[in-house]
Amino acid sequence: MISLARKAIKANQQRKQAQTNQAPMELQETGSDATKQAPQQPQCRHMEAYESSSGKCVACTSEKKAARIYRWKIILGLVAPFALQALDSTIIASALPWIASDFGEISQLNWIVSAFNLTSAAFIPFWAQMADVFGRNASINAAIILMLIGSALCTGAPTNAFPVLLLGRGFQGLAAAGLNVVVRTILADRVSLQENAKNWAIFSLVGGVSYGLGPVIGGYLTNADWRWCFAINLPIAAVALIIVFFVLRKELLGPQPIPELNETAETGRRTKFVARLKTVDFGGQLLFILGFGLVILALTWGGATYSWSSPAVIVPLVLGIIFAGVFCYWEYLLSPGNTMAEKLPWQRAMLPWELISNRDIGLLFYCECATGIGMYAVLYFCNIYFIAVRGYDSDKAGVQLLYFVPGLGAGVYICSFMCNKWPRMTFPCIFLGTLTEAVGLGVLAWAIYANRLSVIYGMMALVGCGSGMRFMASPLHGIGLFRHLRASVIGLMAVAIPFGGTIGLTIMSTVFNNTSGLDFHSDFSSVHSSSGGAANEQAVHQAKMGVVWAFVAITPPVALAFPITWFIGNVKLGQGPPGEDGPTDIVVKGSYLLKLVRGQEKLKIEKNAYRLNSSHSGTWSEAVASDQSVNASRPLQGSPQV
Repeated sequence: MISLARKAIKANQQRKQAQTNQAPMELQETGSDATKQAPQQPQCRHMEAYESSSGKCVACTSEKKAARIYRWKIILGLVAPFALQALDSTIIASALPWIASDFGEISQLNWIVSAFNLTSAAFIPFWAQMADVFGRNASINAAIILMLIGSALCTGAPTNAFPVLLLGRGFQGLAAAGLNVVVRTILADRVSLQENAKNWAIFSLVGGVSYGLGPVIGGYLTNADWRWCFAINLPIAAVALIIVFFVLRKELLGPQPIPELNETAETGRRTKFVARLKTVDFGGQLLFILGFGLVILALTWGGATYSWSSPAVIVPLVLGIIFAGVFCYWEYLLSPGNTMAEKLPWQRAMLPWELISNRDIGLLFYCECATGIGMYAVLYFCNIYFIAVRGYDSDKAGVQLLYFVPGLGAGVYICSFMCNKWPRMTFPCIFLGTLTEAVGLGVLAWAIYANRLSVIYGMMALVGCGSGMRFMASPLHGIGLFRHLRASVIGLMAVAIPFGGTIGLTIMSTVFNNTSGLDFHSDFSSVHSSSGGAANEQAVHQAKMGVVWAFVAITPPVALAFPITWFIGNVKLGQGPPGEDGPTDIVVKGSYLLKLVRGQEKLKIEKNAYRLNSSHSGTWSEAVASDQSVNASRPLQGSPQV
């Protein structure tokens, strides 16, 4: 009896369960029919502008058209000045001995490069703040005018006035810093990270090709007259100035709202010049220029003009490090809640402390320094190899450097694909780029030792590929972390490449001088014009070994960037039609690679992520990945560590 009752109860439960399962199916079918009969709903935020008959959103179509027009205006207006600043970094690599010889200053030849590198690196944060305080249009026009002045001074410098040439190179470096930072900042304005990635891919390729073509163009121009290496800037800069005025003047953002002045976007345009000038961090600017400049000065003199044990090297190096430390402390005092912030409430830090103290930014800075080391090493010391060891003249040696360019273009394309298509992340590009560059430099040293010309060409391309993969990814990663500080982030990342290049050239030139018996700044064509026989072979062998050991010396610091990438986070770019606030990007804090190695799923990783609103509305949305997720918005700030 009991068993029959149990069977009846069980049958009743099964019947109820079947009815429960059937109901959703009926509802689903009903919903499906309703969906077929109901008009198609828009997949965007423009409900009123949606045309149900055509299935298109008029507002979205209009926005896409406007975005395309804006992109082409930006490309046409900025590609020339951006190429100009990259070209000036390397165009005189093949012309240096001839320039110094005409001025009778062979012993001071390194200053022709150093005057440019000092100002181009030291003033980058200065331009980042100028772009915010006085607007993009005023800043880029000022930079182009300075380029015209510097190029004119270098072109017309009398051979008995070496300081005039150095002054012109200093102006060129100052202008190059401005063009570098302001162009990058303009590319990041008014667009999502995904759009920024597309635009920056084009400019990364242009900049990389200009770096690679610089020695080639310089070599050919030197055959006519080395002054053409500077005169070529004049028409390009003049045309760029005209294009910016007529094409971009109305498109570029003006002075940005300064919270210290309680400004909004509208009141910021009416703020008096003196009031905005007071917000500039002149104390930080001075400390940064002194610290950075003295360190670069010591690295330039060390092993070339003076011995490393000389007070002329030790004193500026120590003072530079001290000033750099004081600069960091000054920026800390200007952070909210600290002493200087209370005494100078209107003062705006040049590099906010939240940026300097962020772990990912520090690691990215080192990776970008490694990019500069590898890139400058190939462009300068491969040129020495082809002239001193292979016996090529300057223009033929410059042509050999073109093998660097296809690799660079391939790296930029790979990075563009990874950031825009799949997997739409910045981490893989940085991770693979550091590995590729380190392997390329190591094998390049062996190829030069073994005189394997085809391998040398291949490794030059491989180093270029590694550099190109990080040209775009590192700044995008930094902007993803600090969207509201994009000018400062871009400025800091832009400092890294010339700073790393200067450190790399210092290490390589010191090793080369000590192992080859030659001077890094000498005319290497004289190696093959020396007395023939065994003496000539010995000189060529010493030059080759000097280049080999120079590449060996910089391989460890470049390779160190690879394990450093293990500890950085990741920025995943949003995809698809924008929502109310634009496409959403995911910023993962902490070690992204460690999360993957531990086998965490995508959802688990995103639990510790902050969703970054990448539109220009200026808000962060914190994503809480749980069974019932809650999205909360707060004012735009730097991402806190999770």
